[in-house]
Amino acid sequence: MTKVTHVVLPGMVERKRGAILNIGSGAAVVIPSDPLYAVYAATKAYVDQFSKCLYVEYKGKGIDVQCQVPLYVATKMASIRRSSFLIPSADTYARAALRWLGYEKRCTPYWPHSLVWFMASLLPETVVDNWRLGFCLGIRKRGMLKESKKKEQ
Repeated sequence: MTKVTHVVLPGMVERKRGAILNIGSGAAVVIPSDPLYAVYAATKAYVDQFSKCLYVEYKGKGIDVQCQVPLYVATKMASIRRSSFLIPSADTYARAALRWLGYEKRCTPYWPHSLVWFMASLLPETVVDNWRLGFCLGIRKRGMLKESKKKEQ
């Protein structure tokens, strides 16, 4: 992301227009911590900060910079097969994402994610942290069980 931005930005500055859309994650912005996913969350925090800095530096030069902060999206990477109201398909998320391009420096374009973000913001951090730790430990346990079953076969 950093290197690609470095390559394309001079042309945008020369043309006095352009858009940079970076995909962050709720793991870095919405929840106070993401236990067992520290490197992922830290990387996405970098994406968010990098985007905010570029937004300030280049907004006066006709270049829109935006960091979109989704929560879960039904993708292979997330190991989520079915979409739902709170977990959109990749196509549904992409349509929402394109509609938000250029409006804010950071956004959550899929509105049910914004609702979850708001609800999470009302809770004390320790409550969210404890819930997230339990959730992530459950994911780890299921993953380890799946791996042990593969080895048995």
